[in-house]
Amino acid sequence: MRCFVACWPDPATRSHLDHAAQGLHARYPGSRRMRAENLHLTLAFIGELPQSMASEVASAMADLSVAPFAWYVDRFGRFDRAHIVWAGGPEEPRLAQLAERVRGRLQALQVRFDRKPFAAHVTLLRDVPAREPAPGRPEPNQAIEPIHWPIEAARLVVSEREARGATRYRLLEPA
Repeated sequence: MRCFVACWPDPATRSHLDHAAQGLHARYPGSRRMRAENLHLTLAFIGELPQSMASEVASAMADLSVAPFAWYVDRFGRFDRAHIVWAGGPEEPRLAQLAERVRGRLQALQVRFDRKPFAAHVTLLRDVPAREPAPGRPEPNQAIEPIHWPIEAARLVVSEREARGATRYRLLEPA
């Protein structure tokens, strides 16, 4: 099972993010827009996990208490090397602490994960063509109308390939 730990948006946040992705996709028609149901904020990317360990991680994340707080998505940006356009927000210490706590739990369970520094962002578009000077395309840290995102939990997510080749993300419930 290909897995990661993420914050999952509530319906209103998901709708706002999807609307933003739709507008960006019109500017980058050759890119691939993230499906609305797949929008998320990754706290730790794990990769392949056996089912038994995935169940253990899902339980560990469900047991991780999170005092609810708000994060605000207020800008677009690009990861040029990865050909991604993302939405992100200001540094939020509680979000960084949550990512650290998640990573600490994974270490305690001896689960390998990508140890790149945490960078709070939501991928909106993939396969974005190389940067071309064009009006209306997001530049690094382009400000947008803030999108409120209530953060209440960290969840284990499974990435699954559907028959037609699309990827679907599914929350893995604890056993």
